[in-house]
Amino acid sequence: MVRLQQDLVAMLRATGSVEGAEQFWRRIKFDKRFGKKVAHYGFAVPARQIRLTKVAFPECNFSEVDAALTAGNKLHQLYELACGRSSIAKDSAGQYKAGNRGFKTVRHATAIAAQRAPESDHLEPF
Repeated sequence: MVRLQQDLVAMLRATGSVEGAEQFWRRIKFDKRFGKKVAHYGFAVPARQIRLTKVAFPECNFSEVDAALTAGNKLHQLYELACGRSSIAKDSAGQYKAGNRGFKTVRHATAIAAQRAPESDHLEPF
């Protein structure tokens, strides 16, 4: 799954923009070979496509998102990094802290408070 996420992010970035990424998702045929693989790992769901597109084109923390993607973090952690709701934990030397799968992430207090709000992050399909 990590390898597929990395490959899909590279393909999405090759489109050049969020609009190009939206067209990429529309062109995938989920009944063909590559599309079946993508669908098998749950990327046929529009909400996951939106999250992966956000990871490919983050609002902030681009270097952290890239490092976490390479390290093998899960999609929800990558999405939180891309939105600026979390960051990667660092040790006293300024190096990223490794976890079981990828880097350890730390959620920001504002993200936790926003999560408790009833109208927090709504994902809309393309």
